[in-house]
Amino acid sequence: MRVPQPVESETQTPSESPDEGPTMSVSALARRLGVAPSTLRTWDRRYGIGPSVHPQGSHRRYTPRDVARLECMQQALDGGANSAEAARYAINAMATYSSESGLRPGGENLDDNSVNGTKTGSSNLLSSFSGLVDADAAVRNLSGALLARDVVTIRRIVVRAVAERGFSSMWTTVVAPVLEWADEGRNSDAAAAASVRVFAECVAGILSTMTLDAPIGGGGRVLLVQPPADTPGAIPADPYGLEFRALGAALATASVDTRIALPLCRSALLAAVTNAEPDVIVLWLPAAGCDVASLLRAIRRRRTGLTMLAGGPGGRTQSLPRTIAALGALDAAVDAVAAVT
Repeated sequence: MRVPQPVESETQTPSESPDEGPTMSVSALARRLGVAPSTLRTWDRRYGIGPSVHPQGSHRRYTPRDVARLECMQQALDGGANSAEAARYAINAMATYSSESGLRPGGENLDDNSVNGTKTGSSNLLSSFSGLVDADAAVRNLSGALLARDVVTIRRIVVRAVAERGFSSMWTTVVAPVLEWADEGRNSDAAAAASVRVFAECVAGILSTMTLDAPIGGGGRVLLVQPPADTPGAIPADPYGLEFRALGAALATASVDTRIALPLCRSALLAAVTNAEPDVIVLWLPAAGCDVASLLRAIRRRRTGLTMLAGGPGGRTQSLPRTIAALGALDAAVDAVAAVT
């Protein structure tokens, strides 16, 4: 006589462990990851990367933290790692994040929304990683590398995306979505802030290298500058200046003769105008605003015959003089600058 087996539901919250959050069955998680249930059991047996909840009289179940770990493993596999390497990568990424944020292995920071495959209400980076389930594979891989602070993988993904998609497409379809995701959880805890900082510094270094390695183009010279905000101490919309650096790298790789002056006080900015002798100046305006009219007068006293363009958060929101054209998104901005050089 066959003994009836307990029915394995898709998701449930273990009553004896209310802080662990909703869990998933092997079959439900296998469908989510696009693998066979036997594959999940093999990963558990070989690499110890399996379900951590085993209610009495029922099948073992995957907590939200287990799900996030396996999704991290899957994005490593998508990036070309073998199963053993991917498992180590996922375990180390979770361990790094958990140890620094003080989170318990039970995964109380992950809620139902992450288990259901949608973005979580929590601002925690680790919980919202599950919300990237339908994102571009490169976005998921780069997000996983951010969590693990794997600068080698970050660089490899970005460089490969440039080769496969072109610089502007790499930025808009890969890096920008990761920055948007990371910005939501940047201030959730110390681990999130540290991971985002490492990622931003790594991307800034990649952009600087691309800018320096690009051959100097012909035509007019472009000077890209960041004027100071009128409000001292204002928090910048892009604290790491990545969008500004991305425009510089995009121009340089498009064979535009580009000079970049990182954030400067007004006197240093005017000195840069004198020294660089540009034909075109792109003002990257802060969201907090600045006195553009006064700055223009000061610039034109030092150099005449300039073409002036404006971009950045302030360029999209601030009222500009009629003599300055506002730049759009990265592709359009590169085309607009190239057209006047």
